[in-house]
This record gives sequence, C-alpha cells and structure tokens, in this order.
Amino acid sequence: VTGETIKWAEGLPLQPCLRLMQHLLPQLEQFCTSGNVNDETIVVDFLKTTTMVGLLPVPHPILIRKYQQNEFTSLWFTTYIWGVIYLRNQNPPYFDAQHIRLFTISYVDA
Repeated sequence: VTGETIKWAEGLPLQPCLRLMQHLLPQLEQFCTSGNVNDETIVVDFLKTTTMVGLLPVPHPILIRKYQQNEFTSLWFTTYIWGVIYLRNQNPPYFDAQHIRLFTISYVDA
C-alpha cells in the first residue's frame, strides 16, 4: 500500500457507511441469535424491513449555479452547434454510420 493510496482512502466519505454499520450490527446480531436463522434470504428480508430514517445525515441542498459565459465555453458551444448544423445538412451524408470501420494502431519501438 502506497502513501497515495492511504491518502486517497482517508479522503473517502465513509461516515455514513460506518454509522449504518454501527446501527445495524447490534440489531443483526440480536436477530440472528434470537431466531432460527439458517438462510441468508431471512437476513436480507430483515434488512429490507429496517429503516434508516434519522440515522444518515441530511443531504446537502442542491446548489443551482447560473451559467457564466467565458471565451472557452463560448468557443466550444459555437463549434459544437456549427458541427451539428454541418453534419445534419450534408446531402448525401459523408459520415454514414454503416460505412465507418474502426481500427487500432499499434506502436512498435524501432
């Protein structure tokens, strides 16, 4: 395990999963020891009937951002629109999907 992997793993948002496990593990252990649990479908049915309401954190509100035009997005949008207009108005279409063949390029060290 490298230092980058450890740093990446520490940045993962695992709090909801850990909170869920801390809540469900005692319930699941009690359910399995108190009853005749001999099949995993019984455990899955038990997990389907449990609720997580109030356990997990409230999600953040969705932020709506207004589009702020800049030269790069404007250039991309203009190029995209003109490309669509060009390709839709070809007669006959030069880029027929039935006649396109894909190929791979292999590099050989010389």
